[in-house]
Formats: sequence, structure tokens, C-alpha cells
Amino acid sequence: MSTGVPRPMPELNAVRLIRRKAMLLAVLGVLVSGILVALVTAVPIYQSSREGLERSTLMGIQAQGAALDNLVQRYEGIARQVTSRTEIRRRLEAYVDGQMSIESLTEYTAPRLADALGTSAALVGIKRLGPFGEEIVDEGVTAEVPEHTVLDELGDVQSRLVRFENRIVWRTVAPIWAEDGQRLGTDVLFFEVDSLVSLLERARTLEPSARGFLLDYRGERLVGVNADGTGLEMEKARETIAGELSRIDPTGPGVVWPELDGEARVLFHTPVGGGRCLLLIESDFWSFYQPVVARLLWPLGVVLLLLPLVAWLAARALRPVLQRLSEQAEELERSAGELRLAGSVFEGTGEAIMITSPNHRILRVNPAFTRITGFSADEVMGRPMSDLFQLDDEESEQLERICQRLNREHSWQGELDYRNRRGERLTALQTISKVTDEQDRVSHFIHIFNDITETKVAEQQIRHQAHHDSLTDLPNRASLKYRIGEAVARARQDNTRLAVLFLDLDYFKEVNDRLGHAMGDRLLREVAGRLQRLLRHEDIVGRLGGDEFLILLEGLPAPRFAGQVAAKVIEVLTQPFDLDGESVSIGVSIGIAVFPEQGHDAEALVNHADAAMYEAKAAGRDRYRYFDGPADVTTSRNGDDSPS
Repeated sequence: MSTGVPRPMPELNAVRLIRRKAMLLAVLGVLVSGILVALVTAVPIYQSSREGLERSTLMGIQAQGAALDNLVQRYEGIARQVTSRTEIRRRLEAYVDGQMSIESLTEYTAPRLADALGTSAALVGIKRLGPFGEEIVDEGVTAEVPEHTVLDELGDVQSRLVRFENRIVWRTVAPIWAEDGQRLGTDVLFFEVDSLVSLLERARTLEPSARGFLLDYRGERLVGVNADGTGLEMEKARETIAGELSRIDPTGPGVVWPELDGEARVLFHTPVGGGRCLLLIESDFWSFYQPVVARLLWPLGVVLLLLPLVAWLAARALRPVLQRLSEQAEELERSAGELRLAGSVFEGTGEAIMITSPNHRILRVNPAFTRITGFSADEVMGRPMSDLFQLDDEESEQLERICQRLNREHSWQGELDYRNRRGERLTALQTISKVTDEQDRVSHFIHIFNDITETKVAEQQIRHQAHHDSLTDLPNRASLKYRIGEAVARARQDNTRLAVLFLDLDYFKEVNDRLGHAMGDRLLREVAGRLQRLLRHEDIVGRLGGDEFLILLEGLPAPRFAGQVAAKVIEVLTQPFDLDGESVSIGVSIGIAVFPEQGHDAEALVNHADAAMYEAKAAGRDRYRYFDGPADVTTSRNGDDSPS
């Protein structure tokens, strides 16, 4: 008979081992599930926040690009004005034909181009070249000009930034053409870049270390603001953004993330100048995406705090009922943990979340919804979601389209206008997701949105600045060209008439030189105000630049009515202006072109009205002239003999 310490039964050891393994597996399952839930929750929040931040940043950069395009168009418009001066061009034709010496041409041209320098404060220099690149006039601050072979291949106005001594200037090269298409010469204009400096400095609004650049993509030259923010500096692009150049798509806006082995910098870009240049905004990666990371800290922190507690609770619950534990119990435990985690994220996220029934009645909202809209949960619970919207006919149609799309798809994303508790309009960037049950029937809708009202207001302001003259707040040249084109299309369709009146102020330069640019600017604003008060609500008045304005009259019964309006304009503008006690008198010369008799498109109408204005000015000023002839004739007739 053997003696000794009794050994435990093998079945009991096996049961204990199974229990320990089951307990360990259960705890590990809870931890893994929590981590997966955290990732599933954090990744959509991160992607939505990152995409929203990048989208709003790209929209702002595109708006800056539109403002830069407008600046380039304004400079090129000034260049076209200079090259289109009829009498100076005729003298240049005489020189090309051998009927005038270069000395006589220079003597005649120099003072007139010098006067052109006063039409824009940004214009600092003009250089006129002959057909073989010979210099005829050099006025103001001028830098190098392209070689003669480059000028010969130039078909239209081109602009770029060039270095001149220790400064950067904007150079605009414009060919001069005779009426028969012969190349007569070239005008090279140089402009200050103060507006470009302020535009590139806006990059710092993203974060303090952000920098703005303008990239000449073909020449791979990079222009940015210098260290003290007072001017521009030019450098080779590959010395600054070497790795990013090959990854930039110059055909559209985009964002370039940093290489893993490079500096942590993110690069935003958008094409400007008809694709000749790129506007670049470079920012520190971590500083730019810091708001996105900060938004993830709260839900991730909650997950990390809950995981040990959930694991401990799971172990305590499993111990007395281990033998009866089943897949159903494990699934219920995991589901409970996920629901607690989802509830914490629902309550703690910075984005507004709203849960609605299949018929779009509000069932639940989170604290962020109350903070953004001002409505408490009790005020909106059970109400139709449409009660929160700023509804008009257009937005009602938009809601109908959204509902139709959700019937076909599982989600929708876009912008919606809400009404907050104070009755104010609130623009939201919103995602709507459809939740279905096992029978694929809709059980809920989940709405997640952010308030982008301030961003939309800033975009509208930038868009307004891009289409309006900064001095008078009238439509600028680009806006006028578009509106005239629209008006011509309407007039052609309705078989009606319209007229374009080209106004050039007489004696404005003398007032500007005598009283200074500040008084000159104030006089231009006074002129704009008088014109707006004189015209009908449906008429359009805009400023082309300098002392030139343009009026668009639609729905004319007969061409003579344009002359009547021109006479009233002359009467109003020849009345003295009171500028801080100083009585100032000016005049105005007006050219008129009527559609369809005197032009069939916007460009022809403006050019013919311009030609008629010069005839009015040559006839003694303070009068108007109609353009005389079809679209291919450039003479005009006296306004006193206006067409019937």
C-alpha cells in the first residue's frame, strides 16, 4: 500500500486550466474589441476632420488664387489699354513704314506713355520697343526685357515676376498690332508687387510658420515673401521644395503630404494665371493638423480609461458562470462594451450628432449639437428635423433630392443651412448615414455636422473682392466683361437692344497731380456714387481702371435713348465736386456702341465704345459720340446726330 501526498484529479486540473484559458481569452477578447472599437470610431472622425480641414483650406487658397488671377488680369488690362491707344499706334505704323524717324517717334511717344504711368499707382515703368526690339521709350523703373526672338513668338499678353537689382517686379509684355495684323512692336510694363506680398502673407493665417509662394512651373522659379515680410525674394524651386515638385499636379488644386524621409511639411497648391503659375502654401505638418489630433484625444482617452475597467468587470462576471458561458454571452458582453464606448464618443465629440427616425423626427442629440445650435435636447426631441432649417423653395428641393439619394445609397455629404436658436442662419458641413436592420429596413439616420458659417462668409468676401474694384466697389473689368456677354446673349435671344457707354474723365490727371492721390481716389468714389444714383436699378456701372468707367444699358427701345443717358451723365459729372472744401470740376468724354448695330459681342462693343470715346475727346471733350459703322469699322459720329 503506497503512501504520500494525494494528487489532484486530472479532470479538476483540466477544468482549472480551461477556466484560466477561458478567463484569459475573455479578458483578451474584451481588450482587443475595445481597441478595434476605438480604431473604428477614431478613424472616421480623423478622416472626416482631416478632409474637412483640407477642403476648407483648399477653398480658401482657391479664393486667393482667384484674387491673384484678378490682379494679373488688371495688370494685363492696363497693358492692353496702353497698346491700344490709336494715335500713338498710328505714329508707330508710320515709323515702321519709314515715314517717321525714331527720334520723332520717341519725342511724340515719350510724354504720352509718361502720362500712362499716372493711371495706376502700381505701374512703375513702361518700355516701348520697335518691331526689331529697338528701344523707343523707357519711362520709370524698368528691368530687363525678353530677347527679340522671344518677342517675335509672342502672340498675346504675358506676365511674370522678374528680378530687378534687389527687388522683384511684375513684368507684363504686350505685343502691338496694326489693324491689318502686322506686328508693330512691344510694350513692356513693370508693376509693384505690394498686393502680391499681402496676398502671400495671408498664408500665416493657417499657422505662424506657414509660408506662401508663387511658382513659375515652367521656369521652376519660386517667389515668396522675405524674412521681414516687406518684400519678395526669388529662388530656384528645387532648392526649397525639391521632393514635392514631381508630385504636384499643376492642372488643379490639391495637397501634397510629406515624404517619410523628409521634413514634416504639408503643401497646398492651386493653378493661377491660366496654368502658367502655381500658388503654393507650405505649412508645418503637425502644427496644421493639430486641431484634428486634438479632436481625437478625448475619445481615445476615454477608450484607454475604460479598457482596464471593462476587462476587470468581464473577469468578475465570467468567474461564477464560466461553465455556462456561451458565444451568445460573449457577444452580449462585447456589444455592451461597444455601446458604452459609442455612448462616450457620442457625448464627448466636438461635432454635432443628431439621430432621427425613418420619418426624420429627432430622437437624440449630443452636447455638441446644443453648443453649436443653441437648442437643448428637450426643445428638439420629437420635432421634425425640417423645423431647424432655413427653408425656401430652393432648399426644399435640395432636401427632396437628399431624401431621394438616401433611398438609393447609404450616405450623403454636403452643405445645409440651419436656423439656430437666435434665428440666425448657420451653414453646416454635414454627413447623413442610413442605419438599417437585419431586414434591410431603415431604422435610424445619423447626422454629423460642423459649423462652417464663418468660413463661408470669408469665402464670399474674397469672391466679392475678386469681382469688384477695391476703390469704388463697382464691378471690375473681368466682371463687366462677363455681364456684358450675358446681356448680349439675352438681347440676342429676346431680339432687343443694349448699349455700352465708355466713359473717360477729362482733367482728372490735373486734379490728381494738384491735390494728390488721396483726393484723386476720393474723386473717383464720388464719380461712382453719382453714376449709381443717376442710373436705373437694372443698369450696370463699373470701373475699368484709372479714370475709365463703363455703363451697360439693357432693353433700349431705340439707340437714341443711350445718347439721352450719356447727356445726363455729362450734366451730372460736370457739376463741381466738393472735396473737403475744395471745389473741383472735371469733364467726361463718352463713346457709345449699340447692339446689334455696332457690335455683335462684348469685346466688339467695348472696343467700339472706346474708339467712339476717343473721337468725343478729340472733338473738344464734355460730349459723347456714337460708334459709326458695322463691327469691322472703327470710325464714329457726333452724338448730336444720334441714330434713331
